[in-house]
Amino acid sequence: MAKKDEINIDWGNTLNEFEQFFDGMEDKFERIAIEEYSKFGLLVEEGAKALVHHDEGDLEDSISFDRAKRIGDRIILEGGSSSEYAWRRHEEPYRKGSHTKYDDGAAFPHYYVDGRGQRTRTKRNWRGFAPGRKYMINAINAVTPDYNLMLDRILKRVMEE
Repeated sequence: MAKKDEINIDWGNTLNEFEQFFDGMEDKFERIAIEEYSKFGLLVEEGAKALVHHDEGDLEDSISFDRAKRIGDRIILEGGSSSEYAWRRHEEPYRKGSHTKYDDGAAFPHYYVDGRGQRTRTKRNWRGFAPGRKYMINAINAVTPDYNLMLDRILKRVMEE
């Protein structure tokens, strides 16, 4: 019992509830973060496929992102293309001018204009970025605001569940 001029606060029950809240928090955080990062990977994959060159569609089909996973003390999201052609298409500078495409013995004059083929030029922009070179970097740049929203969502879900 507190004396008349003293304040006595019992933190016992509140502290126990607080400790219980944090018990298992790491597992919950990991599970939620892996879910959210995996969803984010699908969004980056969507963007990369929307922004990559399109001729036959093989390069576009080769782009994929794996489910996020924990490796050591990190959560890793891996993705990209398995095609050796992917890096070349990503990094090679545009070729100025108009060029002919040769396919199976047929010639298609003016098919390539300033380094982008006719099918690539007809693809729609994705989040303000045009399909073509630097498609992976452009996809990542396009989803940067979504990354910050994902981090907020992780925090909110961890605190609510």
